[in-house]
Amino acid sequence: SRSVADTQWPTRTPATMLLGRRRPTRTVWDRLVHSRAAHSLPPHTIFLPAGRDSTKERAQRALPAGRTPVACLLGWVGCGERALRKYADLYTRRGVDVIALLLKPQHVALPVSRGESTMKCIADVLSAADTRERPIMVQGFSAGAFMYGNLLTELGRRGAEGADFAARIKGSVWDSPVDASGVPFGLSRAIMDGGVAGRSEGTVGQRLLQSALEAYLSPSGPMRQYYQASSDAMHGKAFGAGFSSPLAVPTAVIYSEADTVTRSEDIRAVFDKWREAGSAVEEAVFEGTQHVSHLPADPGRYEQVVARVVREAFAGAPAGLAAGAIR
Repeated sequence: SRSVADTQWPTRTPATMLLGRRRPTRTVWDRLVHSRAAHSLPPHTIFLPAGRDSTKERAQRALPAGRTPVACLLGWVGCGERALRKYADLYTRRGVDVIALLLKPQHVALPVSRGESTMKCIADVLSAADTRERPIMVQGFSAGAFMYGNLLTELGRRGAEGADFAARIKGSVWDSPVDASGVPFGLSRAIMDGGVAGRSEGTVGQRLLQSALEAYLSPSGPMRQYYQASSDAMHGKAFGAGFSSPLAVPTAVIYSEADTVTRSEDIRAVFDKWREAGSAVEEAVFEGTQHVSHLPADPGRYEQVVARVVREAFAGAPAGLAAGAIR
């Protein structure tokens, strides 16, 4: 039998032949997308395949079937595709596929209709019959930690299926993670910066928006429950589905004392709990770097941190993956 990728798609149809027009030839990827072997990703989410240069590879909007390990990158609010591709390349060069979420303000400001629904869709895609053998690791940047909490909360609702999914998460990396208490400042700055990190910090507009978000997330307000659920999942929670967070997997947390968005003592408090739960947590403290700006400051050190987690997380990678791909 022939695979979908081997199918010879016609470059002309009778109608186009009569009109003298040539139909564009389908690429291998187009054939997969139009088959049942690929699963559509939610908006603002892209797929980059292993073994390619992620800084140049054309982004895809669907995850193909397979057993190759996959890294789920949960970006910071306002991150651009070009910036996130630099992080994706740390994985694809090591034989790991990448799903990358380009986080938008609405993912955080609208926790149910955008935040939870996006992570539900990603969980669905990774739970399909032809993708559920993929081992997973997560890298979260800033408010990406909030999205990861949403993922765990969603898995907790799925019973045994959610527990099986959680067991597939083999490692994690955290870059400048922000807890619920840091959302008002971080989100207000991201919205007001207009693409230039830190430009709005301390301005009247940023402070007014921060005050509005603090009221929106007030402990007595109706929206707080959604952010608190994510925070509880990050700090530690036993889910009725039969698994507990944090997961006892290889982990690295990257941060700086100079970060003005998230406090280093808050980060250490969370990951001390992870250690107590059995996670092998490495702390990589960068000197003088700002929020999610550690990779540009010291690319070599940053890559070493990620590479260590990849090796340990995927030490038992599926058979069929190129020998030595995980390194």
